[in-house]
Amino acid sequence: MIRLEQVTKRYGETIAVNGLSLEIGEGEVCVLIGPSGCGKTTTLRMINRLIEPTAGHIFINGQNTASIEADKLRLSIGYAIQSVGLFPHMTVSDNIAVVPRLLHWEKSRIARRVEELLELVGLNPAEYARKHPAQLSGGEAQRIGVARALAADPPIMLMDEPFGAVDPLTRERLQAQFIQIQQKVKKTIVLVTHDLDEAIRLADRIAIMESGRLVQYDTPEVILARPANKFVRDFVGADRALKRLSRVSIKDFITPAITVNVNLPVKEAIASTQGYRWLWVEDDDRRLIGWVDGNTLAHSASIKEAMDEGEASEIALSDRATLREALSRMLGLGFKHIPIVDDGQRLIGEVALGDIEAATTEGEG
Repeated sequence: MIRLEQVTKRYGETIAVNGLSLEIGEGEVCVLIGPSGCGKTTTLRMINRLIEPTAGHIFINGQNTASIEADKLRLSIGYAIQSVGLFPHMTVSDNIAVVPRLLHWEKSRIARRVEELLELVGLNPAEYARKHPAQLSGGEAQRIGVARALAADPPIMLMDEPFGAVDPLTRERLQAQFIQIQQKVKKTIVLVTHDLDEAIRLADRIAIMESGRLVQYDTPEVILARPANKFVRDFVGADRALKRLSRVSIKDFITPAITVNVNLPVKEAIASTQGYRWLWVEDDDRRLIGWVDGNTLAHSASIKEAMDEGEASEIALSDRATLREALSRMLGLGFKHIPIVDDGQRLIGEVALGDIEAATTEGEG
């Protein structure tokens, strides 16, 4: 889909990018990362010719981008940046519609696309379409920026620190939404970030750069397990085994969980749980509502009296979570098991700390 061949960018005596060659497959998320000044943003901007290479060639679907009119090339590529760049005098709807209007889409088609994209990024069209950028939170503005980049349904998106201007909690939510959106739209994405955790979470392949050169280009799993050299090993850090957990879904680690109904008589609960120490408590609709210590239960008049109440959203995870999220939740709550629930907050099973510990040693190189 995208191929760079010996691409170099010089500014006088300074070499910003030096003989860079890499290929990005269709539908892949390629993350460019490295220390400040390593050439990652310059590389990104050379793909849509916001910066012209000094030497080398860039191809999209086999066509040399130098042979494509620059404005036409940019209209065919989505572009989202950290500062969002929304036009303050335009409504959200008009901001999203900028490129489709330049491409002379019909008004009805533009209106449908705006509504579709607002829903895709999790914003109610009826509530947000007529707002202006000043009325948006940082996270909402970032989502509108992504929607605008997707407006003309480009096959390629370039993203320069797209989630860098928001607080950590909002950033994490935006990353999760990015993953969900990418699963639906399957764009070829080149994303620049300085955040290694973000790169590991979002990328199909990571390009680590140093002083304008490509040092290692591979999947997050390979880079974390087998760093190419000391620079990469130091860059990814000594805790790379823990970082790798963010690439591992909890789905293969879910085991059956012991549950009791909150209204079950204590004697029946004790008899039915076969002496297990900790029990998850469900309501009559099988929704998770807390947990109970079996030792405490034996001396209580009811399960409700003995249980510790907890919102499923606070104590449980969905099966779309990663082992790193499970470990984080365990450490925060002091649990050795984390319940896993479906979208209706009904218990699916649980993940044990021991299984996570075992996973951290797999694939070490």
